[in-house]
Amino acid sequence: MSNHALPFTCRQSFLDDVIDGLSRSQKTLPCKYLYDDFGAQLFEQITALQEYYLTRTELALLAQYAQDIVAHLPTQATVIEPGCGSGQKVAYLLDNMPDVNGFIPLEISTEMLLYTQQRLRQRFAHVNIHPLHGDFTHGPTIKALVQQHGLNGSNNVVFFPGSTLGNFSPIHAIEVLHNLRTLCGHNGRVLIGIDLIKATPRLLAAYDDREGVTAAFNRNLLTRIARELGAHLCLEHFRHEARFNSEQHRVEMHLVANQDTCISVRDQRFTLRAGESIHTENSHKYTLASFSSLIGNAGLTLVDSWCDSQGDFALCLVKPQR
Repeated sequence: MSNHALPFTCRQSFLDDVIDGLSRSQKTLPCKYLYDDFGAQLFEQITALQEYYLTRTELALLAQYAQDIVAHLPTQATVIEPGCGSGQKVAYLLDNMPDVNGFIPLEISTEMLLYTQQRLRQRFAHVNIHPLHGDFTHGPTIKALVQQHGLNGSNNVVFFPGSTLGNFSPIHAIEVLHNLRTLCGHNGRVLIGIDLIKATPRLLAAYDDREGVTAAFNRNLLTRIARELGAHLCLEHFRHEARFNSEQHRVEMHLVANQDTCISVRDQRFTLRAGESIHTENSHKYTLASFSSLIGNAGLTLVDSWCDSQGDFALCLVKPQR
């Protein structure tokens, strides 16, 4: 699916979400729309930035503990990665799973899905790779994919790295966790990467880099709205801003109006005063205790965890509660 030619149902959902979000007192847009093909490319650039410690720390954890992690996984498992990105991280698991049944990347970006498929097939010619296009945040979509593609086996391993879970509010995170539980099956496992609470300046730097890549990533959402929905707006009227919400333990990304401006979408007109913002993304930070409490609300329980020596990041293996 090209980001230049969205099918009607996807385009209508995008339109509905934009109108709903911009109609709120605190204007907001779902973070999943940051990840069109160009947005996915920008995010891959972000992961290589010096300020963005998350990716290199998680990669180091995978390199150090992959064998130990795999020892906790069911044998002959099918690995499913929702929001697969480039496939760089899952390679550490596949390298240590000689009896893996197959790998299913599940991605909303078609370009990234094809890139992952091509990259991993070169390295893992013996692994059955079956890419699926879909939105892992949408429960009915996940249930349909499970039925249509026979994913209702009992020993699937769902790999959900990158602290992606932190992008969602606690209520929505529980919904996503329910979807991951559906994908893994009754006897499966879910491996989740989480970013741990740390000093605020370091957190903010990770989401507002000096090169401006994160700013371009955030502002690209407005470009999408203009291109795909025919909206009228002035991109130069908005700047990127990262904030830390200490009460919610999260970094927030906002698009802040530099001056009084408006966004017109179809027959709707939304005004923003100077300093007013559109809230585009959250990145919640956890302790192992708060994470355990969160997953418990989705019927999951912590099996084991692996953390770096600085306490920056953790890989957490969870399973469905009996």
